[in-house]
Amino acid sequence: MRTSYLIVLILLISNTSCNKKDDQSLMPAELQSQFEIMLDNEMTKYVQKYPSYPGGIALQVLVKGEPYFMASHFDEAVNEKFHFRAASNTKTFTATAVLLLHQQGKLNIDHLLTDTIPGTDQLYLPNTAAYAIPFKDEISILDLLRHRAGIFDVTNDTIPHSVSAEVPYKGHFYLEYVMEQDADHTFTPEELISVVSQTELFYFEPGTDYHYSNTGYSVLARIIERVSGQSYQDFIVQNLVTPMGLINTSVPVFGPDQQMPEPFFPGYVLQNNQVYDVTASNISGNVAEGNIIATPYDLAHFIRKLLRGEGPLTSYNANTIMMNVIPVNTTSTYAYGCGLTLTNGLGYGHNGAHEGYLSLMIYDPENDISIIVLTNTWNLSNGMGSLYEQLGGLLVDVAYKAKSIAKEGN
Repeated sequence: MRTSYLIVLILLISNTSCNKKDDQSLMPAELQSQFEIMLDNEMTKYVQKYPSYPGGIALQVLVKGEPYFMASHFDEAVNEKFHFRAASNTKTFTATAVLLLHQQGKLNIDHLLTDTIPGTDQLYLPNTAAYAIPFKDEISILDLLRHRAGIFDVTNDTIPHSVSAEVPYKGHFYLEYVMEQDADHTFTPEELISVVSQTELFYFEPGTDYHYSNTGYSVLARIIERVSGQSYQDFIVQNLVTPMGLINTSVPVFGPDQQMPEPFFPGYVLQNNQVYDVTASNISGNVAEGNIIATPYDLAHFIRKLLRGEGPLTSYNANTIMMNVIPVNTTSTYAYGCGLTLTNGLGYGHNGAHEGYLSLMIYDPENDISIIVLTNTWNLSNGMGSLYEQLGGLLVDVAYKAKSIAKEGN
């Protein structure tokens, strides 16, 4: 079983009395009750199908900024300030950081990786063998943000035996290969980028297609560092986490930093009728694309503030650039922008999948509704099929029902 991988999971959507504030809206207690009943019902149905499921489900909703939290089927009392691995929701943080530097005139998202950083004689990426990725001189920063650069995904895909380079990790997932030798190894973005350079792997020529790539966001991490002169961790904390008041959000980057902050949702994997505790994890291989630890409360406020222009980005950059999503192909309703997806009928956001944790982050700007749904178990009872069912079924269904309740009660 793979110990660490982040995947993009396409969302499979294809008393009216004096207790009311007015004819349309519900009192907060009524909304809370409706959310709780819905969540319990959905989780009860799911556990009936998978009776050995060891985890629970949590739901954080902000209705015009008013918070509602509820949870179901956890072994202990949990609340909105329990930590979990936000996984690929991290990409929205990274994209925000890049667009902030663009907003400040310190980089230009239309620049190529071989261009010079504004006001300096320094290139966005060094002109060294470690950064000699295929089509480097044709890839723009915007291509990376939108997963249209064609960069091979080192953390998700096996290194094929067919590569001509004589590297010892042929036929392996690179992260697993390294951690089998040193479980505490600290991966760096440069290291992951160098694997792409050594193997000369790519999916397509830049700008010609879409392919989700964690390693593309590793490249963005290095660009943030070279442009800002700070580490990725320091830049995110000082420019996003702290000013946005995300006091329970952290950005681990070192291999030995594997424990979760207290209190936390433990992470499990259910496979072959066995339950594995996978809470501790070397997350250093996922910096900038999946390493952030957050709470439901923090994540809901992050996406709301960001897309309302109340965070580090102006409304123009948040709405016109970041939320400018493009269908991944001519027949798909799935669309991706700058670290942001659009789910029909729900809103803008992202999802996250790191072993033991699945989550969905959504904001609907029209109705001012934020939704975070998470579960602390990977259900591999039926392989990847049951995992897709969790996100595309359980979490998405809960999100739609939560939004319906919020709209009816608002």
